[in-house]
Amino acid sequence: MVTRHMYEYGTTMEHMAKVAVKNHTNAFYNPYAQQGWKITVKDVLNSPIVAWPLHRLDICAMSDGAAVALLADEDTAYQLTDRPIEITGVGAGTDAMRMTDRPHKDVILLPHEKKEDYIGDQFVGGKLKYPGVHSFRAGRVATLNAYKRANITNPLNQIDFVELHDAYSSSEIQTYEDMGLCRYGEGGRFVEEGYPFMPNVEYEGLDDLPKKGTIPVNPSGGLIGFGHPVGATGIMQAVMAFWQLQGSIPRHFMKAGMDEKNAKVLQLENPKRGAIHSHAGTGTYVTVSILERPKDVEMENL
Repeated sequence: MVTRHMYEYGTTMEHMAKVAVKNHTNAFYNPYAQQGWKITVKDVLNSPIVAWPLHRLDICAMSDGAAVALLADEDTAYQLTDRPIEITGVGAGTDAMRMTDRPHKDVILLPHEKKEDYIGDQFVGGKLKYPGVHSFRAGRVATLNAYKRANITNPLNQIDFVELHDAYSSSEIQTYEDMGLCRYGEGGRFVEEGYPFMPNVEYEGLDDLPKKGTIPVNPSGGLIGFGHPVGATGIMQAVMAFWQLQGSIPRHFMKAGMDEKNAKVLQLENPKRGAIHSHAGTGTYVTVSILERPKDVEMENL
């Protein structure tokens, strides 16, 4: 799937390495993370190849861990906390396990897209072959369903951050496209311009990121940096999104032993809406949820 994305769209190992740098560096400021390191693109490219073109630092570690979230009706939620977070949209998508069983049809369009977006010389044959080996149709369907329920018509303007399933740096790039953060074929450029990087984090060797902080992806460090304890991973994403929307990341990180300055690094300034994306199989089962801070809930002040 990675090599096809590279062939179709010009995605490079350097693009993927920048994702790995982002997520390991974000995790450096997360005391709960398992692989938080300050690394460079060169470090990623010099790490051992596991399966070309993916290096060891491009890939998450399947590990041990636990997470818990309490799901309640609105009245109960306000009894449990002064700062509950609302789930406004949930979507799921499924697909055939074998790629050869996936029929090629027109691109499933998100609310802000049109057919003309996927016709042109940049696509093999002048039209995007969809779903293709390079994309996850289940992720696109899950996203569409979640966006419809949450009234998301332009994710880049209406979502403040995303916690997504980055089992590999390449799958993060593919998921930018599935979730409509950029068009299919533009994932590498999306990284190059800095859209998914955290605004307050300094990344070694990555100073030229003109769109840095536009829509941070995996502030927690994601699976690559935080870890991938299978079964707990999706709930971990929900916990991190919950804390982010509450503004409680500094408090929780300080409880885990971080100093006040570093505990604030991963807290976004005023996030109102976040998305979480969880993936299984070869894009066989995908869920997307939209979380929002209610209008009557203020962010926590440290």
